[in-house]
Amino acid sequence: MPANLDLNLLKTLHALIEEQSVTRAAARLSLTQPTVSGMLARLRHHFDDPLLVRTPQSMVPTERARALAAPLARILGEIDALVQPAEFNPAALDTVFKIGITDNSFTGVGLPFLQKIRTLAPNVKTAFFSLQHAQMEERLAQGALDAAVVARVAAPERLRYKVLYREHFVCAMRRDHPVLKQTWNTDTFCAQDFVLGSFYGGGFSGAVDEALAQTGHARRVAVSVQGFAQIPAILRQSDLFAVVPSRLVRHETDLAVRDLPFAVGSYDKLLVWHESSHADPAQQWLRDRLGETEEAV
Repeated sequence: MPANLDLNLLKTLHALIEEQSVTRAAARLSLTQPTVSGMLARLRHHFDDPLLVRTPQSMVPTERARALAAPLARILGEIDALVQPAEFNPAALDTVFKIGITDNSFTGVGLPFLQKIRTLAPNVKTAFFSLQHAQMEERLAQGALDAAVVARVAAPERLRYKVLYREHFVCAMRRDHPVLKQTWNTDTFCAQDFVLGSFYGGGFSGAVDEALAQTGHARRVAVSVQGFAQIPAILRQSDLFAVVPSRLVRHETDLAVRDLPFAVGSYDKLLVWHESSHADPAQQWLRDRLGETEEAV
């Protein structure tokens, strides 16, 4: 087996494993398709393995290729960091930071970050994106996202992460809701109609309903919205209740907030990123600034 394997071949293998397509890998590397096909042939010869196997939909990585994916991302990230300038000056940085964030985290994480970035790196542009769980890891791997803020339960397992803060749920309603004059207990809670924020969209149950079921209770969710941003406006103009992350409504002066009358676990909010960007100085600086928000632990 030949011993030489240059950096261009490693970059090509990394792109092929992530794109699962010679055509897309060629476009990503700014190479022709025949060139990438030839490099794939050399890689197959070197590793004595097909590396990618064609299916009707795409090219699927072999077990050998999947085992190489993480070490490749780490090595290429370290090489990129090695060739960066010795000193990193954020004031001279001219780039676009691409951040995936849930709407209930934007006030506590996104806004404080913007306040810092405008002062420390005035030439930087920031693009915020709604999160789609099925595409999160892929977009981070391809650089379509630099980092994402997401609940631990929704974070892909293979990503690097940092805990930003611990969150818990509260019950919110309009501030003049008639239920505020009633005894606040689980029966009162379950007698109301609810709007629910569903990360995946279309859901009518969640962690609260699982906790209620353990006590022999159930509630009625009448409205489901994807995310949480619309919920405060819905509550102001209806008799609906909502169980929401506490930070979503802590500055909403025209809403009433009550602790839940039964136990529901809290959860971690994470900052996640891909191995391929871990060693990049600009990306490290971005993650440090996101971790300095008012929500940071």
